[in-house]
Amino acid sequence: MKYLLIAISIFSLFIPDISASEYEGLVVKVTDGDSVKIKVGEITNTIRLLYIDAPEKKQDYGIKSKKFLENLLLNKRVFVVTAKDDRYGRQLADIYIYKNNEATYINAKMIKSGNAWVYRKYRTNGYLINLENHAKLNNKGLWGYKNPIEPCIFRKKCK
Repeated sequence: MKYLLIAISIFSLFIPDISASEYEGLVVKVTDGDSVKIKVGEITNTIRLLYIDAPEKKQDYGIKSKKFLENLLLNKRVFVVTAKDDRYGRQLADIYIYKNNEATYINAKMIKSGNAWVYRKYRTNGYLINLENHAKLNNKGLWGYKNPIEPCIFRKKCK
C-alpha cells in the first residue's frame, strides 16, 4: 500500500492541475472574438475572456473580431489566469502571451484594437475603459462602423 501511494504521488506530478487559477496551454480553437479552447495536457478547457464582449459572429464586425483573435492566439502557447467559471461552465480568464520576456494582455489588446467592448456589466475597470475610449476616438475596428451595437443589446440580454 505504501508503494502504491508513492506511485500515485509521483504520477500526479505529471498531470496538469486544470483547476488551478494559473496555467499554461495551447490555443486549439478560437470560437469567436471572446472565446477560445485551450489544450492543457489531455484536457481542453473552454475559456471566455474576462471583462470583454466581442461582436457576435452574425453581427457587423463579428467575423473580423474572431479573425483578429485567431491571428493573435491560434496554435500559440498562452498563460491563463482564471478564478471562476461562468454560468455555461466556461472559465472566465485573462490571457497573456509571452514573447522575449514581454507579456501581451490579450483581453486589453482586443479592446484597444476595437475588436471588443468592455463588458457592460464590468464598466468600472478604468484601464480598459480608457482603451475603449482610445479605440472609439481613433475609429479602430468596430468603431469604424456608423452605429456599432453592443453584443448584449444584439442578444437582447443586457443586465
